[in-house]
Amino acid sequence: MSMLILRSESIFHRCREEEVGCEMYYPARQSGSLTKDAQVVRLLFALVSLVIANYTIFKCSGSRNSGNETLIKNSKEKSESIRILSAVSWLLVATVMLHFVFTSLANDTNRANFTAQLLLIASLICAMIAWKEKYPAVCAHFVLMPVYLLFGDGLTPALITFIALSAMISKLVPKKSLSFVIALLIPFGFYHLGHSPVISSIPWHAAFIGIPGGATLRILPALFVLIHLNFSAISSVFVIFTNSDSRQQVTNERETLCSNFDFQTSTSWTLIETLVLMTMRATFSCLAASIHRRHLMVWKIFAPKFIFECILTIFFVISVNILSIISGREVYGSKENERREKIQ
Repeated sequence: MSMLILRSESIFHRCREEEVGCEMYYPARQSGSLTKDAQVVRLLFALVSLVIANYTIFKCSGSRNSGNETLIKNSKEKSESIRILSAVSWLLVATVMLHFVFTSLANDTNRANFTAQLLLIASLICAMIAWKEKYPAVCAHFVLMPVYLLFGDGLTPALITFIALSAMISKLVPKKSLSFVIALLIPFGFYHLGHSPVISSIPWHAAFIGIPGGATLRILPALFVLIHLNFSAISSVFVIFTNSDSRQQVTNERETLCSNFDFQTSTSWTLIETLVLMTMRATFSCLAASIHRRHLMVWKIFAPKFIFECILTIFFVISVNILSIISGREVYGSKENERREKIQ
């Protein structure tokens, strides 16, 4: 499965001017350059991807697991909350497809903005409920719903396959080699999600998803473009924090404290190693740009490559800091709750 996802990058690859003889497939093309039949095929491709992703998430998260026991497949034991979230998720999938239809086939901007705003509000509410019920995978699934709109119907399958690849890496790759895999996963995701290290390939269309053209709030369009551009760097941080090789079962309080300390230490080292590798790649890109400063293509190939490498590294650092603060607050909060229970 991993090799199939890696080989599928050519389907979503967007050609540059320098790539002579390069041919783009339907998912990588602009919707305006496609015929109606091709747009319908691309919409069906996106629909199948969303249905598979939604079904898989709730199939795996339908019942809780305790310790190393396998998930219970009996649907009667599912909680009421996960059943409600499962039902709402199919409505949100339909909303995503309606948005794609309005943007690609009908060209109805008003209805497209309305469906995007409705999806954003509903998905955030469902994500908070899933987080409260301790379903992190379902919570992440609802958070990704608005992100599908940013990438559009063509790149939604690419986004889903990249998330699937990240989940497999989190479960299968050992902690010792995780930093090297993440350092390769980030640039792969950059190209797999339809990007190129060229200024003209910046996805400016993401700035207008769900936002009217005359909106006074300017930070949201910029944030949407940056999320679209740096999604591989942002999502790779979660792969490190959720790596199964660092999660161990514990039996008492002392082992719990030791496990938390070991997890934080190993995760910190993995983050540092990944950051060092990404910094080295950015440094060599800078070196290549300086060496070829008199080259005719320096401002078209070498300099933009260095700029995008730096942006990916910066967003990786920002994501690491934000997630570290959130996880630190959760650990501190759990310790405070344990102390209060002991006092009582």
